[in-house]
Amino acid sequence: MRGLDYYRRTTFEFVATSLTAAHTAIGGGGRYDGLVADLGGPETPGIGFALGLDRTLLACDAEGVFAAPATVVEVFIVDVTGGAQAATVCSQLRAAGIGADRAYDARSMKSQMKVADRSGARLALIVGEDEVAKNAVTLRTMETGAQQLVPRDELVAQVKTALGR
Repeated sequence: MRGLDYYRRTTFEFVATSLTAAHTAIGGGGRYDGLVADLGGPETPGIGFALGLDRTLLACDAEGVFAAPATVVEVFIVDVTGGAQAATVCSQLRAAGIGADRAYDARSMKSQMKVADRSGARLALIVGEDEVAKNAVTLRTMETGAQQLVPRDELVAQVKTALGR
């Protein structure tokens, strides 16, 4: 940790053991009760710290905190119920390592299907009022147009099967 000169009593440092470089400290700080007085002001207690953003991000990457981004849209979620369902389904698929996307504005089903086609997605998951009532989604294979109703609790497994995983 640099600049220990103005700290009094307690000092601390955050170390990332996952970093292999010589510099594993990602942050540090301490009490600097006398700093304001040293600069001509009144005696004022204080504590402070600093984090190195670049080292923190490197440590997070080394620890596997960030999931590898999906570079290919494999599944496009079409939601005609307002978007909340699409956000939930999209997050669920991404957490399972499946490249998923959705429309982020209110569009008709026809418009969203066009976006799904342009995205290059192999599958479309359709969320409508009927699907919400049945706690399911309609899985559509973009190439053939074949559709099947999939219960939400089987969604990830069914999508992986449809993608050949």
